[in-house]
Amino acid sequence: MNIAAIKKLIPLRLKKHLAAYMGARGLPLPTGKRCFIFLAADYGNIGDIAISHAQKQYLQRVLTDYDVVSVAISQTRFVLDSIKKQIKETDIVTIIGGGNMGGTYPDIEELRQLVIKSFPANRIVCFPQTLDWNDSIQSKRALQRIVKVYAKHPDIHVFARESITSEKLFELFAEYSNVHIGLVPDIVMSANATVLGTTDCLAPSGILRCLRDDKEAALSAEQYAMIDKALADTGYQIEKTDTHAGGSQLYEAHCTKLLTDKLSQFRAAKLVVTDRLHGMILCLLSGTPCLVLPNSNHKIRQTQLDWLGGHPRLVFLELEEIADIATFIDSLLSLPHGMMDESPVDMAEYDDLKKALVAI
Repeated sequence: MNIAAIKKLIPLRLKKHLAAYMGARGLPLPTGKRCFIFLAADYGNIGDIAISHAQKQYLQRVLTDYDVVSVAISQTRFVLDSIKKQIKETDIVTIIGGGNMGGTYPDIEELRQLVIKSFPANRIVCFPQTLDWNDSIQSKRALQRIVKVYAKHPDIHVFARESITSEKLFELFAEYSNVHIGLVPDIVMSANATVLGTTDCLAPSGILRCLRDDKEAALSAEQYAMIDKALADTGYQIEKTDTHAGGSQLYEAHCTKLLTDKLSQFRAAKLVVTDRLHGMILCLLSGTPCLVLPNSNHKIRQTQLDWLGGHPRLVFLELEEIADIATFIDSLLSLPHGMMDESPVDMAEYDDLKKALVAI
């Protein structure tokens, strides 16, 4: 039997343990009180990069006597033992927010559960997430594992970023008083474009088409065609872009540049059309009018309903309304840009998250 055949016989979980053991390294830490951000994005999803940056900035504002330490998701298994040896009871463990809780992104959920299991004596705060689930056996098993792991931790706070997720989490953990469920906006909405390093422009021009083409897309080929025709009919230059740049194990400086460049690109447009959640949020931060379309799950629609109803520069269209998209495009193109130092939600919406962090 050759080496390749032998490797196939080794269980995946064992392979991960071996890789972590072989790649383990020490991580020097500040000597004072620490607040960790686990699973920080070091890959080219600009929405996740924005979450990582906004979460760090939020923690630095709220926990002024703590050093905030980001642990890149690609390095989690390699530095976990080092952190476990240095952890103190006064340290706080936070886990990145986003839309990767559940069964759609099992590798990330597996790492989240690994972190939760690794620090039983520390408060765990899971920043605002969207939970995904369906009626499949695979999804039901994923939810069972989440409940089993999370419920064993004596002091864990799990925040949803929209009400459909919070209702499901309340249902799942109804019997476990140690699992504290909360509802706050996506953490990126606690930031603003100026803080995140956006470059202003003299005069916005053109339209950005920021539409996804992955497993979360909900638009049909006919609907894409309707959108493209309506955009072309405006007479403005149309530029296609995305919030996914690709790449992995990226340097922090490169991630920062991806984020600031994208925000500046949004700021320089007269209008953005998107079906990405952070396409919508980054657009609002940049002050640019935004036409939003649904994706395949509830995260965009419910975020808009829960937190952004009545926003003056945002229009959300259901799929059946796309035939009338030209009217909404014309209306949004007539609007002026907003300021870059505004957050789209009231900061008081994050009070429950703040209480979970400071009540140590």
